[in-house]
Order: sequence, then structure tokens, then C-alpha cells
Amino acid sequence: MSTPLIDTGDEPSFEWDGSLKPKGAGLFDLRPPGVPFDAKPIYDTDLDCIIGYQKENAGVFRIYALDGGIAVNEVPLETPLFDPLDAVFLVGGVWRAGLRGVAEWGVKGVGASLERTALYSLRTRYYALMQRPLRFAAEPLRHMKEPGRFVPVHILRLAIKYGKRTPDPRGASGIFMYKIPITRLGESKTSKKYVLEVLVSESDYIIYHFKYGPVK
Repeated sequence: MSTPLIDTGDEPSFEWDGSLKPKGAGLFDLRPPGVPFDAKPIYDTDLDCIIGYQKENAGVFRIYALDGGIAVNEVPLETPLFDPLDAVFLVGGVWRAGLRGVAEWGVKGVGASLERTALYSLRTRYYALMQRPLRFAAEPLRHMKEPGRFVPVHILRLAIKYGKRTPDPRGASGIFMYKIPITRLGESKTSKKYVLEVLVSESDYIIYHFKYGPVK
């Protein structure tokens, strides 16, 4: 079902209370340009989201951050470089360091610890993306509280950063639509491709509309 765009006049906006969000932010994947399609996601159990990717090529392991930064490491992520309790990560899912298993929502993965410098770098770059306040009009704020419509805030920010930018379909000044492909793990435990669209005022960073739907 399509969602009609709302008027963007003097409608009030609100801050997002993350404590009310549905679970499962880690199910969403929006890969920045330049990240190989076969790179494995690095899931941060503390932040409940993917904060980077790892790709091996001829024994060299490259780590890609959400902002497009790349680090090179000759040691694979699965090899603990520090005490596994120091940093618990997962490549492709959520689990404890050194173990293989299935996360609470069915993602298969391998637990891993990450070198401190790489960990700090990925988290610092993630937090940098979250610095500018993001607000919501009333209708998209309601959608953020619905499990079937919720999109993690960092995914919305990445869509604005990397998505295809076009003018507001209704012609409002200073408001733009961003569209970008994403993937999300579905009920069948397989990743499905979608297109995410976000309508945002660029001067005050207010989101007036967002939704994701199947690729046509």
C-alpha cells in the first residue's frame, strides 16, 4: 500500500525517542558506495546495528566504515586480537566471540573480537553520522513506532547521505526526496531487497515522509 505524501507547511516536528523503537535495527543493511556486494557485515551488539563491513582479497582484509572510510588489516576479524570480552562483534549476525550460532531473529553468524583501533574508528565514524539532530513530522514519527514501518535512524541518515536526490514531488522549496536500495532480513530469514525513500527538509533536517517497498 502506498503512503501519500503529507503537507510540509508549518507542521510541528518532534525529536525521536529511541527508547520507543521496535527491535531489530540490525536487520537493515544500507551499504555505502564502494563497499563490495560480498563484504560481510560487522554487527555491533552494543549499538544493535551494522557499523561496517569486512572483505578479504588475497589474504588482505579490508574494513569499510559507514562513512566510506577504509582500513587495511592483514589479520582476519575472526581472529581475536584482544581478550574476546573486550569487544564482542559478529560478522553476519549476532553471537558471542569465537562461537557460531543463530541470533534471536535467526541470523547465522560467527562471533569475533575487533582490534581496538578498528573498533574505535568504526564507532567514532558511526557517532559522527549521528551528530546532526534529526526530527520528524507527526506522521513519520508514528511510523517509527510501528514494527512494519520502522527504519533505524542511522539508516535514514545514510539514505540522505548516499541516496539519489530529487526535488520534492509537490514542489516545496528546500525539501528533497532521497531514494536508495537497502536490504532487510524478512520472516523467512532471507534478505530481501527494497527501495527506501526519505523526504527531508535540508535546512532543519526534518523528515516529512519515509517508507521502503519492494524493488520494482
